[in-house]
Amino acid sequence: MSASNAPRRRRERISAIRLHPFEIVSFGAAAVAIAFLRSYELDYGWNTIAFTIGELAHRIPLMLVVGVALRAIATWIVGEPVGAYLRSVARPRWLVEWLRLVAAFVAYIYAYLWLKVSIPLLRLDLFDAEIWRIDRWLHVGVSPTVFAIELVANTPLAWAIDRYYAYWIIVIPVWTAYVYAATGDSERRHFALGVAMLWVAGSWIYFLVPAVGPCFWSEDFLAPVREQMPLVANTQAALWVQYRNLAASEGRTMLLLSPALGVAAMPSLHVGAYVFFALWAKRHARRWYRVWILAAVLVFFGSLATAWHYAVDGYVGALLAWAAVRVADRLEPAAGENPPASSTEAPESGAEVATGGAP
Repeated sequence: MSASNAPRRRRERISAIRLHPFEIVSFGAAAVAIAFLRSYELDYGWNTIAFTIGELAHRIPLMLVVGVALRAIATWIVGEPVGAYLRSVARPRWLVEWLRLVAAFVAYIYAYLWLKVSIPLLRLDLFDAEIWRIDRWLHVGVSPTVFAIELVANTPLAWAIDRYYAYWIIVIPVWTAYVYAATGDSERRHFALGVAMLWVAGSWIYFLVPAVGPCFWSEDFLAPVREQMPLVANTQAALWVQYRNLAASEGRTMLLLSPALGVAAMPSLHVGAYVFFALWAKRHARRWYRVWILAAVLVFFGSLATAWHYAVDGYVGALLAWAAVRVADRLEPAAGENPPASSTEAPESGAEVATGGAP
C-alpha cells in the first residue's frame, strides 16, 4: 500500500464500521416508535418487526435489479460507459453500502407505517375542522379541494387523475431503487437521510395533528367525482373500514390490522416526497429536476381533486421536504464524497461534474 493511499484506506475502514446519520435517524426512529406504541400498551414488538421484514424481504432483490437496470439504461442514454458503471456496482464495498441503505429504508418505513396506522388507537380527536377553516382563510374563502373537484367533475381529467394519483405506490420505491443504485456514496446517503427524516417527521405530525382528510371528514366532498374515480373510491373505502374498526376496538382486536391501510392527512407526504425528489435531483441529478417539479404539481392537484387532502396538507408536506433536504445538506454534504478505489472503477463524484449531474 502506497503512503498516498493510506489515508483514504483508513477513511474507508472507519466509514465501514461507523453509523452514518441516515442509519441513526432510521433505526432510532424505529426504536422510538416501538417504545412509544408499547407505552400505550399496544402489543408492538418483534411480531410487527417480523411482519414488516417479511412483507418487504421479497421486494429487496427486485429493488436491486430494478435500480441497477434503470441506472445502466440511464448511463447508456447519456453516452457514458455502461461497463464502467457495472464494474463499480459489482464491488463488495458498494454492495455493503447498498445493504445498509436498504436496511435503513426498512427501519424508517417500519416507523412510518406503524405510527400512522395506530393513530385511531392513540387519538380520536380530529383537526379537520380547523384545517378546513385555515384552508379557506388562506385562499380568500375558497376551498381548493372543492374547487379542484368541481373543475375535473364530468371531464376526462377525473379518469386521468384517478389513475395518475395511484402511481405513487410504484413511483416512490422505483425512484428510491434508482437513487440507491448510484455509484456515489454521498448522493445516496444524502437521499437516505433526507427521505428518512421526511417520512419519520411526517408520521409524528400525524400524531400531533390528527386529521383524516376531506374524503373521510365528509362523504359529500368526493360525491361529484366518485363514480368517475373508482380506484380512489375503492381505496378510500378500504382504508375507512379499517380506521373505524380500529377506533371501535380501542386496540383489543389487532389480528386483522394491515399497516399499509393507515389514515392520516396532515401533512401530505405524497406531495412531500415528490418535492423532496425534486430538491434532491436539483443537487445530484439535474436532468430529473423539472420532471419532479411537474410531478409534484400534478400530485398536489390530484390530492385535492381526489379529496384525500386539504391544500394546507400539501404546503406542510412541501415545507417538510425542504427542511429535510437542508438538514441532509449539512449532515451528508456532497463534498464528503470518497474517491474511487482504483483506476478501473467509475469515478463517484468526478463523473457527476463532467456530465452536469448523475443520470
